[in-house]
Amino acid sequence: MIAKKSENTLLIILRYFREGKCLEAMSCLKRIFAGKEQSLLGLDLEQTLKQLRLENDSEACKKLNENARLSHPGWVDLLCSLLLYYVERERGSAHVIDHFENLFKNTKWLLDEQRQQIFQFLCKQVVSEQYKIVQIMKRKAKDSEAVKRASHAQETLESKSLQIFQEIGREVNTKNMQKLKLLNANQQMKIYFKGFKFDRAADCDKVEKEQNLLFTSPKQDQVTYHYYKGRILIFHSKFVDASQHLTQVLQECPRTQKGISCAKQVLKYLIPINMFMGRYPKKELIEQFKEYDQLCTCVRQGNIAGLQEAIDKYRQIWIKRSLLILMDQLKVLCYRNLCRKVWLINQKSNKILLNQFQKAFQISHPMNSNPTLSEVCCIIANLIYLQLIQGQIYLNNVKDVYAITLSPDPFKNRPHEINWQN
Repeated sequence: MIAKKSENTLLIILRYFREGKCLEAMSCLKRIFAGKEQSLLGLDLEQTLKQLRLENDSEACKKLNENARLSHPGWVDLLCSLLLYYVERERGSAHVIDHFENLFKNTKWLLDEQRQQIFQFLCKQVVSEQYKIVQIMKRKAKDSEAVKRASHAQETLESKSLQIFQEIGREVNTKNMQKLKLLNANQQMKIYFKGFKFDRAADCDKVEKEQNLLFTSPKQDQVTYHYYKGRILIFHSKFVDASQHLTQVLQECPRTQKGISCAKQVLKYLIPINMFMGRYPKKELIEQFKEYDQLCTCVRQGNIAGLQEAIDKYRQIWIKRSLLILMDQLKVLCYRNLCRKVWLINQKSNKILLNQFQKAFQISHPMNSNPTLSEVCCIIANLIYLQLIQGQIYLNNVKDVYAITLSPDPFKNRPHEINWQN
């Protein structure tokens, strides 16, 4: 009974294709791929493929397929590829991506409107399926060799997925399928981010080349673009622009379960970059992100030892989020805040001896309880070079003592205005 129902479902989908009802056909297929349609369980793969390809004597099959095969034979090949994809997906096989490639090749004869529907489906499925397959392989791995094969499969799938997207991208540009351009670029960026290849992700930014692309794309794709653009700007230490993009994503998140999950993902990156603009999270927000509690407190206080402890404690989280480089930049911000405290203690004097900064560094960093004046000079010189402090270091020849001459408002430059790539 199950097999018969499976065959009927596939033939119904084929009839939709034959009649040019691409939306209805893809809707049925999406239900199958999302696991909402159980009718393919227990499917006799070989028998069904024979029916779809008219390789048996079933009159009902011939009646449904004959016209489709004569007028649009590609629909049959397309459905066969989709069927093979489903079977390989259930097995957790890396051949899934090959069937995606066949799907793309079998759409070349379709009308543009029909192709857009299938391209949209492909774009959204390729990346998610790729990582599902790798997870299945890793879960089934019983020894180190199996783990290595899973890692190798991940690299192969990434490469293959990018090839598919690049081919789809060329086709989309040729046919000027405006609605799919940004979706295609977003999916490529997603693959590069998963592989920690941020420099390559920046090359996929099509909005820089086509000014109107962002506004002519669907809202969902616009939000996804702002998220990845913000992540790229963090990598390039452009914190103001990154904050603007990520804040826009946060504002667009709906008040649903999925929207809340999306907002939490954005806040993981928005909290640390906002610290460079003097915006620290409130207590209610910190309770949801415990890893930022000690981090924010120590940066604010200029507590170097505490900051290093927070970085080491959650090092794996920072690596996973690709924020480890940002943590080093927070150290510089922490030193700047500590120097500002020394300036305030000295009643905003424009001349301060460096040994006072030396004492502050000793207190703030017990692990390095005896920093030399040369080390202190080096740290402050870097802060001056980055324009985080407005001043000059000089040597008093009479007393042979180093001191710093500060401008009237030495800390007027905000950390987010600094060109960290100098």
